[in-house]
Amino acid sequence: MKRTCITTAVLALFALTAAPHEAAAQRRNSAPAAAAPANAAIPTAPNNAATPPADPSGKLDYRNPAADPLIPVEADKRQPITDDLQATVVELLELFHDSKQCHWNMRGPVYLPLHEKLNENADEYRKYADLMAERVLQVGHPIDGRTSVVAATANLGEMPGGYLTDKQVLILITERITTVAKRVRQRIERMSKVDEVTSNKLQDLSYELDKHVWQFRVQMQ
Repeated sequence: MKRTCITTAVLALFALTAAPHEAAAQRRNSAPAAAAPANAAIPTAPNNAATPPADPSGKLDYRNPAADPLIPVEADKRQPITDDLQATVVELLELFHDSKQCHWNMRGPVYLPLHEKLNENADEYRKYADLMAERVLQVGHPIDGRTSVVAATANLGEMPGGYLTDKQVLILITERITTVAKRVRQRIERMSKVDEVTSNKLQDLSYELDKHVWQFRVQMQ
C-alpha cells in the first residue's frame, strides 16, 4: 500500500511538470509561419530569351559604318605605307621559309650551331612579318600573305631543293638576307618622309637583318 502511494505521487508530479512544455509545443506548432521580409531576395529563373536579331535573317550585325574613318594615319599616307610594308612582309615570309628549308636539309661540320641559328632567325622573320602586316591593317588596308603571292613577288630567286652543305647554306642565306636588308634601308629612307611610326618599325627590322648578315658573314671570313 505504501509503495503504491509513492508511485502515484511520482506520476502526478511528472504530469504537472510536463504539462507546461506540451502546451508550449502545441502553441508553437499551431502558430502561423512568419512572413518573409519585404526586401528579401526572390529567386528568379534565368532570362534565356534570344537577343532580338538586327536583321530579318536572324544574324546579329555589328557593322557600324561610322567606324570606317577612325584611322589616325592621314589618308594620303596610307597607300605608300601599304606598298612598302606589303613588299617587306612577303620578303620576310620568304626568308622564313628559306631558313626553315636550310634548317631541315643542311649537312656539314657546322650543322648543329647553324641549324639552331637558322631556326632562331626564322622565328624573327615570322615575328617581324606579323608586326609589318599589322601596321598595314592599322592604316586601313588588307595584307596579302598567300604563298602564291610570296612566291611571285618576293623577288629573291628560288631556293635549291634537296640536301645542302653548310657552306652552300651560308652563301645562299647570307646573300638573300643582305638583299632584303638593303631594300628595307631604302624603304626607311622613303618612309621617313611619309610616316615616322612606320619608318621606326622598319628601322627595328633593319637592325635585326644587319645583325643576321654579320653573324653569318663572320663564319665565312
